[in-house]
Amino acid sequence: MAELEQWGVPLAVAGMLVATLFMAAVVTRYQAHLATVRLAVRRIEVGVQTLLAIFDDLQTVSLSRELRVTLRSDVLARYQKIKKLHKRYLGIAERIAEAETALNAEGAAPGGVGPIEDEQAFRKMLRALDRLIEIVSYGETVQPIPADVRGIFKRELGERRAEVVSRFYMVEAKRYENNGNYVRARMHLSNLMQLLRRTGPSTDFVRELYNEADAALGILNRHDSVDVDATDEGGEPNASVA
Repeated sequence: MAELEQWGVPLAVAGMLVATLFMAAVVTRYQAHLATVRLAVRRIEVGVQTLLAIFDDLQTVSLSRELRVTLRSDVLARYQKIKKLHKRYLGIAERIAEAETALNAEGAAPGGVGPIEDEQAFRKMLRALDRLIEIVSYGETVQPIPADVRGIFKRELGERRAEVVSRFYMVEAKRYENNGNYVRARMHLSNLMQLLRRTGPSTDFVRELYNEADAALGILNRHDSVDVDATDEGGEPNASVA
């Protein structure tokens, strides 16, 4: 103490300096904590928005009730986790209520895939299905999904993806056929069969889709062959042969 007085530093000033340094350290630690919380909340928010966007993009795709309930439950769990991390998060109570309502509203799944408006909608549906397959496959849900259940969901999603691909290409092939563009129609059917072989899961359902496309291609080839024969018999050159 005597030494401090000799140095000309009053004890009160020294105490204030120590207190200031302590408070600065506390504030720094608190700010670091807030930054960590904000980052964690942001990551959860991104996950929620991803799942909600997938639901929007796949409105016309029939997903099983079990899968939809699992995903809706995960959205709810993410909001509840945000509330634990950030009790004053704006609107969190309303979001939790909305997630609970959506979860309780899930019922039996309608069958099949609905109309696909255009290629842009088709690509959007494929991206949503591919992202959902990743989420299920790599365990990106907040609530863990047992390995056997993940396998069931992956097979289901693979079949739905194959069904979306099949519906789009079959409809496009038929449209080109009706317009007399058999080359484009055959190309769409051939592309579909290649995609089903390469990306579709090896299930009876996907094999049925493949056989349907193969049968349609066979009918188209026979139809085109009849047109060629009729033209040749009429003595006029066929454009595809010229």
